[in-house]
Amino acid sequence: MSSPILPPEREIFERAACMCFEDISSLLLVCQRVNEWIAPIRYRTVTSDGAYSTCSFRALQRAIRSNLRPLSFFRAHVRHMVVPYSFIRDETSETVEQIFSACSGIQYLVFTHQLTASLLPALASLRPHRLYTYLAPQLFVEAPLYRPMFTFVTHLALWHVTSSMLDTSRWLSFLAFIPSLTHLLIRDAFEAVPHILAASESLKVLIDYDTLPYTPELDDAGSDDRFVFLKIRNLEEGWVKGTRGEIDYWARADMFVAKKRRGEIKPRNALLD
Repeated sequence: MSSPILPPEREIFERAACMCFEDISSLLLVCQRVNEWIAPIRYRTVTSDGAYSTCSFRALQRAIRSNLRPLSFFRAHVRHMVVPYSFIRDETSETVEQIFSACSGIQYLVFTHQLTASLLPALASLRPHRLYTYLAPQLFVEAPLYRPMFTFVTHLALWHVTSSMLDTSRWLSFLAFIPSLTHLLIRDAFEAVPHILAASESLKVLIDYDTLPYTPELDDAGSDDRFVFLKIRNLEEGWVKGTRGEIDYWARADMFVAKKRRGEIKPRNALLD
């Protein structure tokens, strides 16, 4: 009987790191060559406290400040990041700019602070593909300032759409600065849905999410098969699934819309539970 053929040593360690995030710290201590293999995986996905991911935001900060690795390392390997509100609130503008400059290769960004003009210098180098942020009224006005950062955004999640933001012309103007947008997620903004769908024919999916129960009135919005009402219990956990290529709420919504179009779901049904 022939002996089993094992994968190369590097592949074994990399698979272990990807499957068991909690063991990464131990794997980094095995030896220098393993440290070099695993370090890029450690900093790939950064969440506020390290939950569901390979690294906490504070751990990333310490690593950048230590100068033990060149900034080019973080630009190349930090791909997904949740930025804690406290970081923007408590740190100096120089520190904020340092972190984002070092991590300008971010593809998936969760930014829970309001986007304001004062943050432009820090965020100028970012070109995320998926952006989750707080929608404040001034963002409608300041959107042209953020146009470079919106260039490649295909999936945009926004919080707190209010009645003052429902004007169709404002949405048309705002969405015009996001040329690649195909997926939009907003929270508890049922009244805004018809305006947003009318404002952008290029949208493939619009998700209105909340923790509240679904109501039959939402069936009317479902007449546009791009609309999905989704209850999300843990936004950050779902976001991390997407960074791993797993089925997240975007993928679930895509499948739901496809089923409506194939006639497997009633056309006016908007609920995805």
